[in-house]
Amino acid sequence: MKITKQLQTDVLIIGAGGAGLRAALAAAEAGSKVIITNKGPLAKSGITLTAAGGMQAPLHPQDSPERYFEDTVQFGYGLADQNLVHCLTGQACAQVAEAERFGAQFTRDETGNLALSQFPGQSLARNLFFKGGGVGLVAALARACRENENISILEDFFVTGLINSCSGNAAISGAIGLNLKNGQLTAIAAKAIIVATGGCQRLWEINDCPTDATGDGILYAFRAGAKLVDMEMVLFYPSVIVWPPSLKGAFVHYEFLDQAILDGNVYDKDGQAILPKPLPVRDEAMRIMAKAIIDGRGTEHGGLLWYVGSSPKGLEAVRKKLDIAQYNYIRKHGVDPATEKIEVAPGAHYLLGGIHIDEECRTNLPGLFAAPECAGNFDGANRLAGSGITAIQVFGAIAGLAAHHWAESNDHCEADPLCLAKEISRVADRLTDCSDLEPAVPRLRDQLCAAVQNFAGVIRSESGLKQLQQSINDIRFELLSVKVPKTTLFNQQLTDLLQLEIMCETAQIIAASALFREESRGHHFRSDFPQQNDGKWLLHTQAGKSENGLTISTKDIVMRQKCR
Repeated sequence: MKITKQLQTDVLIIGAGGAGLRAALAAAEAGSKVIITNKGPLAKSGITLTAAGGMQAPLHPQDSPERYFEDTVQFGYGLADQNLVHCLTGQACAQVAEAERFGAQFTRDETGNLALSQFPGQSLARNLFFKGGGVGLVAALARACRENENISILEDFFVTGLINSCSGNAAISGAIGLNLKNGQLTAIAAKAIIVATGGCQRLWEINDCPTDATGDGILYAFRAGAKLVDMEMVLFYPSVIVWPPSLKGAFVHYEFLDQAILDGNVYDKDGQAILPKPLPVRDEAMRIMAKAIIDGRGTEHGGLLWYVGSSPKGLEAVRKKLDIAQYNYIRKHGVDPATEKIEVAPGAHYLLGGIHIDEECRTNLPGLFAAPECAGNFDGANRLAGSGITAIQVFGAIAGLAAHHWAESNDHCEADPLCLAKEISRVADRLTDCSDLEPAVPRLRDQLCAAVQNFAGVIRSESGLKQLQQSINDIRFELLSVKVPKTTLFNQQLTDLLQLEIMCETAQIIAASALFREESRGHHFRSDFPQQNDGKWLLHTQAGKSENGLTISTKDIVMRQKCR
């Protein structure tokens, strides 16, 4: 296997969800030539499409960036880097206007003003909704990218890894990827690279994300030498659908159960309400629900019952609130969310940790930038509703502009030939001329996801996390000998195999980080260390790569300073 095509650009962006597209527009409008890659078709794949449309911005007359900042730090349990929170909250309103400039539309009230909702943890109504949810946002950004002559888009293009430079300063020179349409191995040289590949939620059996949420960019950056923070911090959304199978992985808003919205609740199998009012924030809600399931109060399918059918607001108000794409999708599968009980459980929803960045989205590697969700940690140990979309717009714009400035000031770095050869052989060694092979990847992937769900889910312990580490090692050992047939047209078996390698390595980092943090904070709950310990653990966990392999250490939280 050899490189059959070579490309060159100022800025390369890996991932074309909301963050990647926004970064591309920022860099291109500043004057950089941009290539953006996406594993699937543009605007038809990626995590942002599954967003229910919420975006936080302090637009209420009595609200302010300062108040938004305080809410974020408080309900992130002090773990957020405050320089990043300052960027997030200070630039949120501007990015609402920018989203509209690119063609996205927000829902408005009867007077024509932007409609604001107040969700748990928000001291004032701060949540906006895109028309069409995440699909509406991505469609608008994708259209703007297609219309920009500085942006080239590679769809159905699977980046396999980053390539270090031979300059000796740990810089990144570019990336290698597979054009899935024709099997061409392609090298892309870039002055600056932005990783915007989302999270790794597909590691858990219960999750609400698409199949491409496998942690690719995080692991590529780590392999290249980037530092990761707080990889144990995975947000579990309280109400992910577990039954019926046709709807598994969709979610219904636990926030809509608030008294001011639909005033519903989550019930156990005997009809007893689970959640207190006013509603707790996400990490509290998911722990309450998980405990009820563990205590035997769940359904036969391992869930609880989300229900708004008896809302005092009345059926007409319920139907009006649920008349959005997410709930129309549920209706199309034969379930009426306005009147029926829906079986839900906490599921992996969002990665709070990730590649460590500063307020210009720079990593510790020269020329490598990252934008949420694969970058952390600006939320801390818990995220408030709507901040995920705000973050991809705010930090996407910051990353794009910062990468442009880097590319403007620096030349292309020469690729390290050893690194390049190693990456090519790593992919080529997985291919064989034999076509009669046992499909081992689906079985091993199921084993991995079951182990992560059982031992690194809502409730964790030392013994469980060590068992998870052993399970990952066993799976990785068996995976070493797995090969897939050669084919040039959409080699899904090769993609699945490479992604499973990524998932295994990412799961190892998560397990090691969770084992290292001997306390409970936000979405990381250790049954053997059930208390939050600010005296010892008001610190990031940091994952790095050394000659001896994975290292886990601590890193100070960055206190408040203005975003540049």
